[in-house]
Amino acid sequence: MTSAELQDAARAARDLAARHAPAAESARALDPDVARALVSAGFARHFVPHRWGGRDGGHLDVIRAVATVGEGCASAAWCASVIAYGGRMATFLPEEGQREVWSGTPDTVVASALQPTGRAVDEDGGWRVSGRWSYVSAVLHSDWVLLVAPTVPVADAPADETPGHRRFFAIRRDELTVEDTWRTTGMRGTGSHTVIAEAVFVPRHRSFSATALEGSTDPARSSLPLKTVAGLTFAPPLLGAARSVLRRLADSVPGHDAEPSPATLEFVRAAGDIHLAAETVQRVARDVDADNDRARWAPWAPWDCVRAVELGLEAVGRLMRLGGSRSFSEDDPVQRAWRDIHTGASHVRLRPELAALDCLPVLKEASVRDHH
Repeated sequence: MTSAELQDAARAARDLAARHAPAAESARALDPDVARALVSAGFARHFVPHRWGGRDGGHLDVIRAVATVGEGCASAAWCASVIAYGGRMATFLPEEGQREVWSGTPDTVVASALQPTGRAVDEDGGWRVSGRWSYVSAVLHSDWVLLVAPTVPVADAPADETPGHRRFFAIRRDELTVEDTWRTTGMRGTGSHTVIAEAVFVPRHRSFSATALEGSTDPARSSLPLKTVAGLTFAPPLLGAARSVLRRLADSVPGHDAEPSPATLEFVRAAGDIHLAAETVQRVARDVDADNDRARWAPWAPWDCVRAVELGLEAVGRLMRLGGSRSFSEDDPVQRAWRDIHTGASHVRLRPELAALDCLPVLKEASVRDHH
């Protein structure tokens, strides 16, 4: 699949998702046809290695496609991004584990939970995993789920396997219980319910250390830390939704023949900020794909994505004021996008205080250099 074909498929998925968006919000899950369209569009296979039939694609292509879907339904775009980056995370599994996940098809849907809850008890040949994991987006449409948990190791475990060492475990969805807990103001269609594991045995080839996501030295896997690319997972759906608000409210301002007005200024400022936000995230994706001079851009990547989302939030707030009361009507897609954007922006990976921690050492080092 070429970049152009991915974008064409994303536009088709966008239009379908937009038609089903009200129903997805009521059901708190994507329509099965929409979920299938996301897989058919190539999101699940996007980062899957060529040897398993995947695209082994780049970040720029997928974030553009995700943002396109977001113009129709932010929940569908969020799920598209989650299943794409779930596939990327699954590439950290040992070879035998990857074979088990993808030998049948590169379109296997992998959901994931990033909060290290539950526990994994080491036993002969693997671990026995138990616990609860909240906010597992797209889990209702997944084939596998990657769960992270602290381990309870055996006495002769490796040095890095100390008590509490975190590992990811790939578990078939049908071995898990999904508890209906996703009842939110926005992003309702993501179906980000709670997953429960009850003493599920996971063999060693279906697990990897969470430290691998801090940067791998294996040339067959990405060496970029998860925190560097996490913003690329969660910002594009929101910026796509922001574009939809902009387009729907374009009629709220006078045409080009009108006199300059505060409304015109606010609209153009909002449009400019949404454009700047999208360009910022795309620049991060280009840097990640090229992976040159990492020390220059990588510490800023989380902050750039967070700041882009903040720009989008501020712009949408201004647009909603321009749209007036009509924009907040229950049957207006604009208010759904507004709620979705605010809900999505609350994700832990989009918290500015955490992103700031990555920038601080770079700023301090630059300050010391300038001082001397």
